Amino acid sequence: MENTNKGLIIMSEMKSVIKKIKKTFEGSFEGKGVTAPQGMIIGNLQRYGQMKISEISEKMALSNSTVSGIIDRLEKQNITERIRSENDRRVVYVKLTEDFRKNSKCSHLEFEKKFEEILNKATDDELEKIREAFEILNRLF
Repeated sequence: MENTNKGLIIMSEMKSVIKKIKKTFEGSFEGKGVTAPQGMIIGNLQRYGQMKISEISEKMALSNSTVSGIIDRLEKQNITERIRSENDRRVVYVKLTEDFRKNSKCSHLEFEKKFEEILNKATDDELEKIREAFEILNRLF
């Protein structure tokens, strides 16, 4: 790898992986009336319970305004609702509606299972290399 091209090559590979992840998981949302980003927010709320938009943004590596827009659309579908904190009225939490919780067959567990199935195709050595690569990228950024 030539020095001047390393960054571009790595960025290109990352974009390719992200695109493939989106494509793989978008199929999981078909027929459920939600997009992949909406499904990821739903999964985070299922796993962690009510969260602030800033917490969701951090977990998804998206801006607060992007997440807020997605939440707006989920609210229109009666999937999420915003709730003001009783202790500090400036703080707003997002949670799944009770109706959605009762009627949803969409679960973060099915997405985790699918991701595990994909990663199970890798050897232990490959998985360790992937983990190390992300650890290095996190440290560098």
